[in-house]
Amino acid sequence: MVSKKITFLGTGAADATKYYHSCFYIQDENIGLLVDAGGGNGILSQLEKADIPLENIRHLFVTHKHIDHLFGVFWILRFLGAKIAKEKAEDLTIYAPQSVIKIIRDIAPIFLKDKVTKLFDGKISFHPIDEENEITIGSWTIKPFDLRSEKEEQYGFRLRFNDGKNIVCLGDEPYKESLLESCKDTDYLIHNAFCLERDSERFKPHDMHHSSVKDACEAASVTNAKNLILIHTEDKATFGTRKTAYTEEAATYYKGTVIVPDDLEVVAL
Repeated sequence: MVSKKITFLGTGAADATKYYHSCFYIQDENIGLLVDAGGGNGILSQLEKADIPLENIRHLFVTHKHIDHLFGVFWILRFLGAKIAKEKAEDLTIYAPQSVIKIIRDIAPIFLKDKVTKLFDGKISFHPIDEENEITIGSWTIKPFDLRSEKEEQYGFRLRFNDGKNIVCLGDEPYKESLLESCKDTDYLIHNAFCLERDSERFKPHDMHHSSVKDACEAASVTNAKNLILIHTEDKATFGTRKTAYTEEAATYYKGTVIVPDDLEVVAL
């Protein structure tokens, strides 16, 4: 049985309809972290298909407020919150930028029952993230860092396991030179790759502050990442061929291991 792994619940970009929105669950024995939740109740279906019980979600990291990353959180709160209220699940901690926490607090009372919202600041707690403070979850250490987004306040992170192995996640932002110290020498770099470089003129990923496969590969090379995981992709040009097409193009620009996960694929670390 694989102990340390990432289950990619979704791998698509905001407008993808053939993939669920990009989000994933990192786990190691009895510790788990859900990163983002996609844009709808599909998160519940994906967790079920991945055989991850809802009550296992005790730690949730939200990178930023875009709908395809945030709105699944409300579905988790609705159903996991009900379990927590009935003492059928343990506490939940949500780690997010302050702007995201404000949105959750403002919207939740409109859609969720009082039995859930009254758990806020108690059994459902909010942990504002910043660059000054590390997060500890069991034996894991998580160092958030500001992605200097030109769109919205957004945070990535480096998660370090107790054996020293580590993961860097850049949300859906492109790598910037200013992020080198936060990203360098990681075992796994999780980077958005909206489209193939050859399809950049069609999709114009840079206009959306996203990356092509080439951009992601260049980021992995300059940061000396051992493995590159490509997610947050389009589904119009490469659906059905994405894994092969992305891997082949990536080999032109990056000499490390490239992983292009499908929805629900598990990557052993």
